[in-house]
Amino acid sequence: MPAGAESAPPPTFVELQRDLPALSPRAWRFRALAAASRGGALLSEGLRIGHAHGFDSGLFMAHVYANRPRGRTSLGRLIDRRLLARRTCQAFREIRVLARAALAEAVGSCGREHPVVADLAAGPAPYLFEVLSAHPGASAIVGDVDPAALAQARAHAVRLGVADRVTFVQASAFDRSALQRLDAAPDVVVELGLYGIYHDDALIERHFVDLAETVAPAQIVFNVQTQNPEIEHIARVWRDHRGERCVWRLRPVDAIVGWAAAAGYEPAEIRSDSYGIYRVGRLAKAASA
Repeated sequence: MPAGAESAPPPTFVELQRDLPALSPRAWRFRALAAASRGGALLSEGLRIGHAHGFDSGLFMAHVYANRPRGRTSLGRLIDRRLLARRTCQAFREIRVLARAALAEAVGSCGREHPVVADLAAGPAPYLFEVLSAHPGASAIVGDVDPAALAQARAHAVRLGVADRVTFVQASAFDRSALQRLDAAPDVVVELGLYGIYHDDALIERHFVDLAETVAPAQIVFNVQTQNPEIEHIARVWRDHRGERCVWRLRPVDAIVGWAAAAGYEPAEIRSDSYGIYRVGRLAKAASA
């Protein structure tokens, strides 16, 4: 890493969206890193999944959560181990634990014998099924836009013996009509991974209003990426589920809390991973709402 890189201010979201000047040294460096990453995908299972399905996909998250280096030959496993040791991947694993704890608290505190949890951007949703296992009276609605992620979630639910309490739907979390079509009004809505992938502030702000006006959950569990020293590497080396550059939007947690407050929700608890990359929060419907 070049001298002073750690202390240099991170690029803004607008800067991350722009391509670097083709002849700049930074462009050469990131092109070399991207080429090495694509080459590593021939050996490392994590890089293969990331480049094939997106580094923001449920399949890649499942590989990170498992934290078992896999690959072709010992070199491939070494490359995979280095990928899984990246600060961002470590934070992913920490927020999975924090998210599971926040969801368990939400389900346990909702005061209903048969609470319903909805996660319409679930990916593999391991935290959700683990909470269902611990709360036999609870059921869930699990959705995703990616059929492969839904298949993986279904398989995980079967392994944990909770599939009979889960309804699977292919839908977007931001589709108001999909919220209106839910068979049961959820007591808890889970929003993990959404706020960094989608760039439009107005979309997320409007989504809180849609939640409040359609399903009106008592609680919302969310996470948001507030800062990340690897954000430029991710944007210029990794690819998302659409095959485009993986540009993630960093947002202050106060922005999320403000949008939620306008829709009638207030923070019950907010936690951080040990690197300060993510915040995991639990929102509750305000008494005035």
